Amino acid sequence: MDCNRLKKSKVSLVVLPVLAIFATTTWCWGESRQLSSDNPLAVRLYEEGLRLVDEEKLPTAIEKFSQAISLDPGFLRAHFRYMDVMRVVGRGEEIIEEYRRKVEQNPQSAVEIYLYGRALDSLDQKRRQYRAALEADPGFYWAQYSIGGIYLVQQRYDEAIIALNKTLEMNPKMAEAFHLLGTVYLKKGMLIQAREQFEEAINIDSKNHLIYLSLGQVYSQLEKLESAEKAFRQAAALAPKYAMTYYYIGLVCEMQNRTEQALVAYETFLRLDPDHELASAVNKNIKKLRK
Repeated sequence: MDCNRLKKSKVSLVVLPVLAIFATTTWCWGESRQLSSDNPLAVRLYEEGLRLVDEEKLPTAIEKFSQAISLDPGFLRAHFRYMDVMRVVGRGEEIIEEYRRKVEQNPQSAVEIYLYGRALDSLDQKRRQYRAALEADPGFYWAQYSIGGIYLVQQRYDEAIIALNKTLEMNPKMAEAFHLLGTVYLKKGMLIQAREQFEEAINIDSKNHLIYLSLGQVYSQLEKLESAEKAFRQAAALAPKYAMTYYYIGLVCEMQNRTEQALVAYETFLRLDPDHELASAVNKNIKKLRK
């Protein structure tokens, strides 16, 4: 098996819902640009919501996220998860209306404008709201970051690079911006630049498994399979229930003719996510390896 197999089999790490690829971190000042909260009860309710999502108890999870937001309206991470779960249960229109009303009640709030943009479906409308948030607060780097994310989704890669570099001028320690910028470079086939951005992101946030997955993808395309496997296994250590990690581990082990390790990884992938769109291909790989 050659390296073309891994390149063709790769699934982009930004194939999260479009609304979800623009949010994952922490900060704290002004009217609150911070994803986290200083309110311990709000944090506890948020964590209960996450647990309930894992248990697929989505209506109760929505209640917990909503309660966390009520206790701390600036708790952005709670807003993000609340929005995402509401959409999963088919209540996306309610979210748009709810956050539209929030902007009407507080039209000068950069945070409310930003959250309304995140609730919208149209990428162009979202971008207009993010720009409006920047007008309300020129230092609101999450809005600038999200503009870069939209350009990435639209495959306007050069504009994404400009937007994300502006984000890093606002906040040079924003791991998410380095990660997203590296993803843009990866899409453009600029592997060395992508690796540099992912390494910068890891230097800031060494606990984000998705960054290690991205780094592993770069190493796989550079045909540095041992380094790729090391990155993928670090991702697995950080998020042992994330199925795609084991798919990548299986591929790099298979490419190194390490059949037993590849089988273990593929079987772990199927156990964690038997209905994944790649499950059929993985089953074929397993049958081939067992011949």
